[in-house]
Amino acid sequence: MEIAIHLGVHLTDEDHLVRCLMRNRPALAELGIAVPGPGQYRQQLRELAHQMRDTPTSAQTQEAVLDGILDDDRADRIVLSWDGFLSAPQWVIGNGHLYHTAGARVTQLARLFPEAEVSLFMALRNPATFLPALVRADAGGNVQRELETCELASLRWSTVVNRIVQTNPGLPLTVWCDEDAPLLWPEILRAVADHPPQMMLEGWLSRYWDMVTPQAHEAMRRWFAANPVTDDAHRRRVLATLLARLARPEAIEPEVHLPGWTDEVVETLSAIYDSDLDVIAAMPGVTLLEP
Repeated sequence: MEIAIHLGVHLTDEDHLVRCLMRNRPALAELGIAVPGPGQYRQQLRELAHQMRDTPTSAQTQEAVLDGILDDDRADRIVLSWDGFLSAPQWVIGNGHLYHTAGARVTQLARLFPEAEVSLFMALRNPATFLPALVRADAGGNVQRELETCELASLRWSTVVNRIVQTNPGLPLTVWCDEDAPLLWPEILRAVADHPPQMMLEGWLSRYWDMVTPQAHEAMRRWFAANPVTDDAHRRRVLATLLARLARPEAIEPEVHLPGWTDEVVETLSAIYDSDLDVIAAMPGVTLLEP
């Protein structure tokens, strides 16, 4: 049994991944890949993982958990997806770091499946756009308060990733940049679901709906229907060309604005992010998907 856990993060995927995989449930089920509906496990798993954090688990624990998630117990691989596994959005920043409890949260979750091969998947996002987006999304203001009391340079993804892999040795972690996701989307879906390379998931182009006009989206659909790509590299080149022509500017370059931020702050955070990716790519047990 394999358990693939997509950890988000917040304000990256917005459930595009799980919705696309659910749309392809019948075809994936024939391959032994199950994609349970999020309502069947999200809150339940987080609460159970916390309740059992100090309780020994066993094959019986795993069987009971899966019985509550699956409609069919013949699956070989199960895909679970939720950015809330790591944190509630208002608590993403704490103790001067991003997702400071990420390692422990993953440990608690993985302990529910002691007999399974657990693998982890996670998007990263440039803090220069991620932090303003978090502030805008947090009506309670906690993210803004935390930002006012921490060093921005300490908000590094390498710290989050290192905390996860050090606390959970043996669990492979695949990461990608949210900025690269539009070019890598079919490859990300395949990495999480582990379906055959030749299989193209129905509805994968829905990922681009918010990035282009309806007319442009239809043009993309027609292009791929009439011009099958030969491999991943070919698809990336085509997507790069199409998005350069069709994507709305704000979809490619999100607005960066927080009171008191200067261009230098944005450039510094972006430079830290770039260097962080080199650190992350070199970590044992971590795979960085890149265009």
